[in-house]
Amino acid sequence: MAQTTTLSMEGRREIDAAHCWEFQSVAYTSTSSEVISGNQSARTAPINANFHSIKSPWIINPNGAIQFKHRLSGKEQAAKIKLYVIVYDYTNNQYDTNYSYSSYTAANATQIVTGSFNIKRVGIYKIIFSFTGIPSSTRGILDEISLPGAYYSNPSNACLPQNLSTDTDGDGIMDKHDEYPNDPALAFNNYLNGHNYTTLMFEDLWPGKGDYDFNDLVLDYQVNCLSNAKGQITRAEISIVLRAIGASYKNGFAFQLDKIEPSKVLSVTGQKLSTGLFQLDGNGTESGQTFAVIPVFDDALKTIGFSGAGTGVNIERNGSSIAYDTSTIVVEFSLNNTGITLNDFTLASFNPFIVINQKRGRELHKLNYAPTNLMNQSLFGSEYDNSNISTGTYYKSKNNLPWVIETFSSSPYMLEKKDITSGYSKLIDWVLSSGGSYSDWYINSGASYRNSSALY
Repeated sequence: MAQTTTLSMEGRREIDAAHCWEFQSVAYTSTSSEVISGNQSARTAPINANFHSIKSPWIINPNGAIQFKHRLSGKEQAAKIKLYVIVYDYTNNQYDTNYSYSSYTAANATQIVTGSFNIKRVGIYKIIFSFTGIPSSTRGILDEISLPGAYYSNPSNACLPQNLSTDTDGDGIMDKHDEYPNDPALAFNNYLNGHNYTTLMFEDLWPGKGDYDFNDLVLDYQVNCLSNAKGQITRAEISIVLRAIGASYKNGFAFQLDKIEPSKVLSVTGQKLSTGLFQLDGNGTESGQTFAVIPVFDDALKTIGFSGAGTGVNIERNGSSIAYDTSTIVVEFSLNNTGITLNDFTLASFNPFIVINQKRGRELHKLNYAPTNLMNQSLFGSEYDNSNISTGTYYKSKNNLPWVIETFSSSPYMLEKKDITSGYSKLIDWVLSSGGSYSDWYINSGASYRNSSALY
């Protein structure tokens, strides 16, 4: 293929910039003792630890010789100055080759050196010429840059590669950067827990003490907020994986969006509801709530498909075993009024909870997460619970322990009747320090953290 346009040395830096060459701490010089050829050469600012660079326009399929001439303006610290030539791969977003010319000495620093090497690439690339070194008054000089491949920048589209000028759905986000190029209502995924699944473990005898095996209900969840070109959340996709049930109670599961009103929800799909535990409005949110409450399932045993004898599933090595059940809840939001942003929908404002044994007023949330409007608040402070509504303290026991444990990765849970501290030895230290110590208590950091014989 034809070579790209050779860097112009006419002293018209703005012309080269218009052709999509980029300059960082680089100007032009006409000083005769510095110019390499013609009347002008590119010259850096005094070289220091920062990069002083010239970046080529985008080129496609460069296959051939990169050629250029270079020198230094002086001899100060010449041996500590290097010229790097870097090949940048657009498709993979990486610097895939790094050539270093470090032959400068006090004797040859100002001599003109011809650089040349061959590359063979398929795709879209930039070639970057960059001087760096320890602080000195010496400057780097470049001229006669010649590159293989075809010119592929688009000056009319912010000098992006030519094929990025396509915006199929017309939302202002070029297809290359649009994760939903055919849907104007969607542009980007925003995974609140970073593509990971978070594990929730519930002890459902609240406000009673329970047996602290935290396997009465075990599930993983992942939250993806989908935003449009304006940064507004138009959809949320929540994946819930029901893993274990270590109780005979028929528990329901839901989540509240603590900063979002029900009126902003257009619709909810993917729910598994059959008992009448949750009363829904037409948009799929629960009736009578200040904030949007999204029921997921109303009977965990029925959801996972367990109807056999015993008190649970997937909690004993030789007990009942059933494949995990996955629910995908899709929440569509209305943008007719105030748009929802990532400030409104955060992992901290995602408030999951269970409703214990079909009693709607008996909600169990994470530590210090507020209940919904339908909570029977007379349960607070009863039995083993030490909640204090006036101080915003919720679901904390008399010895400062929670009834819900969350780990920010998919984690193993306890075998039936095994106290969770027998499987996770650093948990108590973490709780008693209010999270100040052993925040990695659930990670398999060695024998001192986990006892696998107590874990399912």
